[in-house]
Amino acid sequence: MSRSERLLTLLDLLRQSRRPVTARQLAQQLEVSVRSIYRDIATLQVQGAQIEGEAGLGYQMASGFWLPPLNFTAEELEALVLGMRWVTRQADPALAQSASTCLGKVLSELPADLADRVIHNTLLVGPISPLADDADVAQLRSAIQAEFKVEFAYQDQVGQGSQRIVWPMALGYFQTALMLIAWCETRQDFRHFRVDRLQGLTVNQQARYPTPRRVLMSQWFEQQQIPKPLPI
Repeated sequence: MSRSERLLTLLDLLRQSRRPVTARQLAQQLEVSVRSIYRDIATLQVQGAQIEGEAGLGYQMASGFWLPPLNFTAEELEALVLGMRWVTRQADPALAQSASTCLGKVLSELPADLADRVIHNTLLVGPISPLADDADVAQLRSAIQAEFKVEFAYQDQVGQGSQRIVWPMALGYFQTALMLIAWCETRQDFRHFRVDRLQGLTVNQQARYPTPRRVLMSQWFEQQQIPKPLPI
C-alpha cells in the first residue's frame, strides 16, 4: 500500500469510529509502526483534516467534519474510471462530456501515484451500439428533471402503434435497450417504453405532472416488488 492510499485509509478508519482510536490500534490495522501513524496524523492535520486527540489518548475526527470528496482508494478509482468510460460511450453527448469533465477534475486533484493508476487504468469498455437517438435522450433527461409531461407516438414489439402522454420518471440503461419508466395517462398505470421506438417526441414545458417524481418512483418500486437502490 502506498503512503497516499494509507492516508486515505487512515481517514476512513477515523471517520468510521465513534470513539477515539489509539495509534497502536491504527498501526495494527494498517500494518505499520506506531511512529508511522504519528507522522501520518501530523501530515493529515497539516493538510486540513480536523483530527482531534494526542498520543497515548487516541484520535478521532472532529464532530461535523466531512471528508473531502476526492478521498478515493485505488479500487474506488478503478470503479469510477470504468463507469465514466461506459458513460462516455453510451450516454448522449451532453452527459458523455460531463463524465469526461468529471474524470478530468478527479485526475487533477489526485496524488501523483493514484493519478498514474487512473491514467494507466486497464479496465476498458468495448464498442457499444447506440441505444437511442441522442436528441430524444437529452430531451427525456431534461423532462425528467423538470417533471414535465411528454407526448410521443409509440410502436410496441408487435408493431402496434399508439399515441401516449406520459409522466417521465427515470431512464433504465440495459445492455441492448434504453427504457423510459413513466406513468402513462392512457393506461392509468406505470409503463415501460423502449426509447428507440418513440416517434415525434414532444416535451410539454407548460405542463408539470401533478405527483412528485420521488413519490411516483416509490410507488413504482413497490409495484415492481424490487428494493430501492442505495444512493450512489
